[in-house]
Amino acid sequence: MKNCWNYRVIKKKWSEELYSYEVCEVYYENDRPTSWIWGKNVLSGGNEEDLKSNLNFVLKAFEKPVLEIIGDDESLREVKSDED
Repeated sequence: MKNCWNYRVIKKKWSEELYSYEVCEVYYENDRPTSWIWGKNVLSGGNEEDLKSNLNFVLKAFEKPVLEIIGDDESLREVKSDED
């Protein structure tokens, strides 16, 4: 048995008709999920399909160069691949 963490899709019921889904960090003790981080996650959606769509949207960020903040949050610039 081990303690670890990973990402899992978690569904939360807010009201009789309102649910939300988030990709959350989930912590395990003795291989059983015991806690999670809600509300500070990159991915969320109104249903599983929204969540998948949002994930695909986030994955597209890796298709473009990294942006770097310049100065005191003044502007952004693309990072050249050799600067990574």
